[in-house]
Amino acid sequence: MKPRAIGPNHPNFAAINHRIFVTWLKTLTGTCAMFGLVLLAFYEFGSAKLVHELTHSWFTYLWLAFPVISWWYSAKLSLIMAKAKPADPNVPEEKRLIDLVHAVWLESGLKYRPPVFIASSPLPNAFATGPIHRKAVVAATRGLFEIGLTDDEIKAVFSHELSHVRNYDVAINSFQAILSSLLFLILNFALQTIFGSLKLLSFIFGKNGGGFLRRMLSDFESGVVFYGVFWLVSQVTVIIQMFVTRSRESAADAYGSRMTGNPCALATALEKLTQYVEKHRPTGKEKAFWLALRPATIVDPIYDVYPNFNKPKVDKHKSLWQWVKYYWIELHLTHPDTAERIEVLEQMNGGSCPRV
Repeated sequence: MKPRAIGPNHPNFAAINHRIFVTWLKTLTGTCAMFGLVLLAFYEFGSAKLVHELTHSWFTYLWLAFPVISWWYSAKLSLIMAKAKPADPNVPEEKRLIDLVHAVWLESGLKYRPPVFIASSPLPNAFATGPIHRKAVVAATRGLFEIGLTDDEIKAVFSHELSHVRNYDVAINSFQAILSSLLFLILNFALQTIFGSLKLLSFIFGKNGGGFLRRMLSDFESGVVFYGVFWLVSQVTVIIQMFVTRSRESAADAYGSRMTGNPCALATALEKLTQYVEKHRPTGKEKAFWLALRPATIVDPIYDVYPNFNKPKVDKHKSLWQWVKYYWIELHLTHPDTAERIEVLEQMNGGSCPRV
């Protein structure tokens, strides 16, 4: 089925297509960066012994299998975590959602219509996941019905979600996880080899002196350096992965806008969602649930809006430490800041959107 999206004659077509190009460029940049780190690590530490260790270790296959399994069962895992059940066409609000998602699906170009589920959370949100088109699902929380979204806004939300399905975004993010796992396997082997012969404390005890104390301090020294290297590498890989994830969220905004021809509907929907989040942030077990599911949702209910903290470029009175803290957190976000998303949607619209 070909998508029945807006055509070249639509006034928003050129701006939306430009945004789609930018998001794919960011995705490619992040993927190349991660792949480059893997190649660099293999270039520096690669050897026949390394290849033998990697291909003959059960830990290698277990480590690499985890992101693959998570990708293949992404739909089932997400539905279980969300305690989601199939939408009931006999319930008016759920029937409304089924009909609106069906209308969006007709515009999406997807061959298989994903089933609609309802999650039990009172926090308004929506998500789509699945390894391939045939196994994809979409879901809304109970809270999505409580914030007064119009039909156009709900269609905009699910055009965003179906864009994730259409572009295999779950697979793209899982591929990043596989590259990250491979990088850690290479470094684990290399650092164990290096630290196995570390002699930085020899000047204290002599070549063979020190006995148990020397061995204990050497193990401690190796552990500290080992942990430090892995922490640094993990931060770099997470930042790259989140950069790619945010680019896919931006792409879904753009593809969804091209699907409906109405970027402002998504802008006002995002505004309503984040206004609720600001007043009803999840805590306790609910927060733990959203921490696990937030990469798949349309807004991040944990970190989407920073309470009581304006952007440094807007608030000039923030200290250098606050600037660093803000941008460090921002580098680890799964979604672009909502205010930025709305600004980009307005650019794609060719003018400002109504405010809630």
